[in-house]
Parts: sequence; C-alpha cells; structure tokens
Amino acid sequence: MLRRLVYLVVAGALVLAAATIILRYFSDILPLASTEPQSIWRWETTLLLTAAQWIALAVVALAAIAIIVLALRSARARPH
Repeated sequence: MLRRLVYLVVAGALVLAAATIILRYFSDILPLASTEPQSIWRWETTLLLTAAQWIALAVVALAAIAIIVLALRSARARPH
C-alpha cells in the first residue's frame, strides 16, 4: 500500500512538473500573455494544461496525506 502511494506521489509530481514547465517556457499559449487576440486552440491548450496541473496537485496532496496517516497509524500500532 505504501509503495503504491509513493508511486502515485512521484507520478503526480512528474505530471505537475511537466505541465508547469510547458506553461512556463511556452508562455505564448497563456490566455492573457499578450494583447493580441488569442486563437481558440491556445486557450483550449491552456485550459487543459491548467486542469492537469490542478488535478495532479490534488492527487499528490491526497496521496501525501494518506502516506502520513498510514505512517502515523503504523507507528501507534507498534508497542514501544
């Protein structure tokens, strides 16, 4: 269980990093990056990448919380 959660955190962090790097280095796809009218594909790409960022962040946060809870429960279950 713990190994799967760690894999989930690592995979989610990689997706989050990839989406962030794409949005950072290709700033021309951001919807408000310039004053010129944006084409619809740029707006849709930005929407999908931003959604991927938020979903990956939620997955990483929930998996990290689950790891912490699992570690605390196992620490309490062991006799001192």
